[in-house]
Amino acid sequence: MPPSTFEELVVQATGHPPYPYQQRIADDGLPELLEVPTGSGKTLAAVLPWLWRRLFHADPGVRDATPRWLIFALPMRVLVEQTAEAIGSWLERLGLSSRVAVHVVMGGDGRVADDWRRDPAREAIFVGTIDMLVSRAVNRGYGASRFSWPIDFGLFNNGCQWVFDEVQLMGPALPTSRQLQGLRESIGTASPSESMWMSATVDERSLRTVDRPDVGSKIALTDNDRTDGLARRLDATRRVERVDVDAGRYPRSLAEALAERHQPGTLTLAVLNTVERAREVAGRLLPPPGVDVVLLHSRFRPADRAEKVRAALAPVDPGGPGRIVVSTQVVEAGVDISAATMLIEAAPWPSVVQRAGRCNRDGYTVGARLLWVEPPRADPYPAADVTSTAEALAGLEGLDVTSLQLGNLDVATAAEIHPVLRRRDLIDLFDTTPDLSGNDIDVGRFIRNADDLDVQVAWRDLPPEGPGDAEPAPSRDELCSVPVKELRGRLDRAAKAGKPLGAWRFDHLAERWIRCGSVDIRPGQLILLRSSEGGYSSSSGWDPQERGRVDVVPAGGPGVVAPPVEGAGADPATFAKGSWVALADHLADVEAEVRSLASDLAPQDLTESNVEAAARAGRLHDIGKAHPVFQETLERSCAPGERPSRADVWAKSGGTKPARHARRYFRHELASALALFDKGSEALADTSEPDLVRYLVASHHGRVRLGMRSLPDESTDTTDPGRRVALGIRDGEALPAVELPGGATLPESVLELSAMALGDGPGGSSSWAARTLALRDRPDLGVFRLAFLEALVRIADWRASAAPRREEH
Repeated sequence: MPPSTFEELVVQATGHPPYPYQQRIADDGLPELLEVPTGSGKTLAAVLPWLWRRLFHADPGVRDATPRWLIFALPMRVLVEQTAEAIGSWLERLGLSSRVAVHVVMGGDGRVADDWRRDPAREAIFVGTIDMLVSRAVNRGYGASRFSWPIDFGLFNNGCQWVFDEVQLMGPALPTSRQLQGLRESIGTASPSESMWMSATVDERSLRTVDRPDVGSKIALTDNDRTDGLARRLDATRRVERVDVDAGRYPRSLAEALAERHQPGTLTLAVLNTVERAREVAGRLLPPPGVDVVLLHSRFRPADRAEKVRAALAPVDPGGPGRIVVSTQVVEAGVDISAATMLIEAAPWPSVVQRAGRCNRDGYTVGARLLWVEPPRADPYPAADVTSTAEALAGLEGLDVTSLQLGNLDVATAAEIHPVLRRRDLIDLFDTTPDLSGNDIDVGRFIRNADDLDVQVAWRDLPPEGPGDAEPAPSRDELCSVPVKELRGRLDRAAKAGKPLGAWRFDHLAERWIRCGSVDIRPGQLILLRSSEGGYSSSSGWDPQERGRVDVVPAGGPGVVAPPVEGAGADPATFAKGSWVALADHLADVEAEVRSLASDLAPQDLTESNVEAAARAGRLHDIGKAHPVFQETLERSCAPGERPSRADVWAKSGGTKPARHARRYFRHELASALALFDKGSEALADTSEPDLVRYLVASHHGRVRLGMRSLPDESTDTTDPGRRVALGIRDGEALPAVELPGGATLPESVLELSAMALGDGPGGSSSWAARTLALRDRPDLGVFRLAFLEALVRIADWRASAAPRREEH
């Protein structure tokens, strides 16, 4: 039986009733700002009230108004699996595991990404790091193919409830997330999206941005929230004590202090400001006999990180020697750990409040101690902030303090100045075409501080010349998050020493892996390194000084399929694994899928003509496959006897032989769109949105969107140097007549590339760029609605391709 009250749902999911403030959220909806102390159940407050209102609320109007997707953005990778595991356990106890999907958003796992893209109407919870999630919301998804960026942009900005945890650690992503919410409301979306920011320490001034100047609804604790379980946590104390260390031998002196102050049968936790210092201290720690030492930071591969987290969070035997965990800010936000002794380096005050919340977090420890030191270097924080914190902690020497008391202290922190994502920036980011040198707009400045930008790195046994063209992209189990600055530095040092290291990224235009130097490294990239050249160990994680061979994780890992690298000319869905699919049948299937998806998603802020244009695009999207180049490719994909005996124009091949188009970069969707400017335009005679249909037809593989242009090595026809070529289409060639669903025939059309011109074409006709920019900037469309329609057609195509009509042969 489904739960009849929110309290019943929480008890079934967790075994205990909700706190009063969590009940208020379930009753009134998620607020814009949730400000409650560490250990007060923020994760539950973000997830279960949304679930209640979406699935079980008695008012169908509330259920319909609650966004279908919940997107939970966390500042640290180490928190993602832990949070997803907790959410998964709640859904399992509620019997909802098959109904509500949980997606962990990590780089390299293309299989999971396809799950959420192929079934957008299903309720889902996304748990991921801020960089992985926010980059998708600004159309530059880290770790994803550039050709899928617009799909995630369309899905992650329409009909979603965003939750941002620990705002004090978000950096530039905080104003970016605020701007995104404001811009969604001002530009307009297909379905409303909402956002909630939550933390124990919030400076509301940091939430005010130019397009989101006001903070709306807010929930904080009241006296009525001090129930027994929550009161114990709120009243938990720890005694503040300074530790004097030798600055000249700082890491070793700190390690000695940790070993001396550890109490048997308890957990001692050290939280240091940098990964480098954490590695150094853990490496020099000589613990008492039997005491386990765990090094925990964000620069591990998934399996190693999961093992470290398990070891750090495992119960401590009160009769045993205990455990010492040396960590970084990864335990500062959301990790449910309760230490009897905690040592911290002075950091900005909001971070200290968060760290202190991990000392006697559960309120059961008597005599808990919060030890602190002033580090010899303030990095990565402003020196003034570290000094202010040291002065505040010195004033608390010998006192037993609660988290609320720490949070209520007014300790100066420097106002952070970050780049602000403006309306024009977002609109510019709608175009995913790189410039002629292959460069993109860098969104890293809107997501992370310059010293905190990451790439995803995998180590493989590679030949001297590097990976071949068929080398698969790394899967999630292979990847380690590495600071861009540190990887660039390692490559530069090796190059200056005359011993250059191998590093490769996949070039989607060249359709191959290319070697890259430090200047080529960009945030969010997937980089392959040679395992023989070091840089990582399972015990210490990423370490630029590590010289030993790196153990290679098998590509894909057990049960995980590595996603393919996707070149500009790739079209893997053309081969339907044994099924020959006639073009007219495929067009009918995609049109039906568009209508079905639109009905399931029910986008309330799209017009009927918008949705009809998407359906018409589904009906016409692949007419370019009638081109002789495409049909000849299908012919070469099969052995004798594999092709059906009846003559037809085919959309999908059932052949078993891999085949490439005779013309490099050939894109059938460009042929489809160009045909709709010539005689094929008669298929648009009865629509009020002909240019919207053309755009959705052209963009259904993500290669042709706002611009049409030749790739660098195909500007003219090699057999006719005066003839223009773009994406394998030759100017002025013909597309044969095409049979459409229902028996209608589209006449032969001439494919003119004049639409590529920047100005108006012959006879004053508008160029492709002029038409698409007009769509992008239309008040009733805009970037969010246009991307949603784009995603609708592309997903419909995928779904129809995955379950094609099968021809007997």
